[in-house]
Amino acid sequence: MKISINMMSMVAGLALCQVSCQTQQKIAQNQTAAQEWMNQQTAAAGIQVSGNWFAEGWGRGTFKQSGREITGTLDTYEVKGVVSGNKAYLTTWDSGKCYYAIILTKSSANTLTGSYTDGPTYHDKAEEQRPIELRRSY
Repeated sequence: MKISINMMSMVAGLALCQVSCQTQQKIAQNQTAAQEWMNQQTAAAGIQVSGNWFAEGWGRGTFKQSGREITGTLDTYEVKGVVSGNKAYLTTWDSGKCYYAIILTKSSANTLTGSYTDGPTYHDKAEEQRPIELRRSY
């Protein structure tokens, strides 16, 4: 059976379009899940995390907090998050995808400690959580 080059190109194009559409759909689902997780954290801000930080294994972090909202960077990731009560709930982003969800508490004036899991939402299972500590850097 002969298949023309045009037919093969059309099939390849359809397959590529399907993969691209699925990828865009997965990215949209990832973004929605991350935002919903942060939206669930509704307490008034009880801590301030603005400033420069350093985390072993991650590198430098810079956070800006305005009210409850946090924006910034951690290593090469864009950070979006909220403060709810005495905890910071952060998500790390690259190219529109959320890779990690982080929960931090302020253990001292210059230290944030907590854990992170693969994103877009934080996993409650202890075996999926990894520790993280950020120290204020000047």
